[in-house]
Amino acid sequence: MSGESTSRKTESAGLENIRKASDAVEKSTAGIALEKLWERRRTGGAIIVLAVTSVLLYQVDGYLSIDSQVFGGITLFLLGYFLVTLRTDIRME
Repeated sequence: MSGESTSRKTESAGLENIRKASDAVEKSTAGIALEKLWERRRTGGAIIVLAVTSVLLYQVDGYLSIDSQVFGGITLFLLGYFLVTLRTDIRME
């Protein structure tokens, strides 16, 4: 009995994966990119906040202080990570 239910679950899971795969094939690259950008909107917001903070720190201090360098470095690192993982996610779809 349990063997039958296991095989049914496996078959239904396989069919579900095929449906998902066929849906992904129908989407354009631009559509996939927009979907992935929407999923990462919080990361994009964090990048914007860090960039604005870096610029404001630079303007307040009047020179490139340690604080503005740290915030700028974190911003660049997060932006690079965002772009690399976005590119990988688009390729995988």
